[in-house]
Amino acid sequence: MKVLLTGATGYVGRRVAAALRRHGHEVLGTIRDLDSTAELPEGASAVVGTFEHFDNIIAAATSADAVVHTGFPRSAPADGLKGMLAAVDTEARFLRALVEAVDGSAKPIVVSNGTVFLGDSGDARLDESCSVIAAHPGATRAAATRYVTDASGVRGVELRLASFVYGYGGGNFIPILRALAARNGWSPYTGDGQTLTSTLHVDAAAMAYVHAVMASSARGVYHVASDEEPSMAELAMAVTLGCGRASTARSVTASELVEHVGPQLAMFMTTNNRLDARKARRELGWSHAGYPTMLWDVARGSYFSRAP
Repeated sequence: MKVLLTGATGYVGRRVAAALRRHGHEVLGTIRDLDSTAELPEGASAVVGTFEHFDNIIAAATSADAVVHTGFPRSAPADGLKGMLAAVDTEARFLRALVEAVDGSAKPIVVSNGTVFLGDSGDARLDESCSVIAAHPGATRAAATRYVTDASGVRGVELRLASFVYGYGGGNFIPILRALAARNGWSPYTGDGQTLTSTLHVDAAAMAYVHAVMASSARGVYHVASDEEPSMAELAMAVTLGCGRASTARSVTASELVEHVGPQLAMFMTTNNRLDARKARRELGWSHAGYPTMLWDVARGSYFSRAP
């Protein structure tokens, strides 16, 4: 199959491109300009375009057999929530144009999301039947991706990844914690540190996209996560071990946590986010078996020898 992949040069996108190639698929990867061609994963062909100027991307989508959307519009951290909402609005316009361009083709369009807009899972696990909290800042992105899964003329699939995606020394959040621990000699959590989170190795995430493209019956929302649910205190200890230091985890106040790691990461570190991924295992044939756990990887794996 010929697969158009947005975000092909990103952390998750690069692993998705590699997984698609391993399974015999041709990959068309989006880049912002020709100067970024060297950043494409090996074997991927370039499609130049952005989410603001997407004509080339839409044209490539019409000729592709499937679309995998792992990208997200750029927004400056200094713009905070306002910038994030503007980026979501840009993404929503792109996804609408994409669906309209291939409407009636029944081709798979696989989009990405998280689950923070479902709220705190507490002692339970969040499955695909849980309702989006309308007042949550992330609800606008849930609405954007729902446009794809609600479309009748395509086979829309939304993969909601665990908040902590890890592996190869990367990810959105672990490098921030590791840099902080390397600088200060300790890693923070709040309260008793027993906030729990689901985790997901980036290669396992990549395979979920491959399965979603290939499973002809796949449609709708799927949660993608391992069975590992470390506490924030355990993660803090693993992070300091990964820096080659003694295990030093420190409880701080909520305001101090925001000061140290920023508001976005602080939100994820204070929200129980335990996901039920049985639907993905059952309907996609996906599995997390064989991948290292996040706590091991952070303490002794791919993060151990990397400079923060």
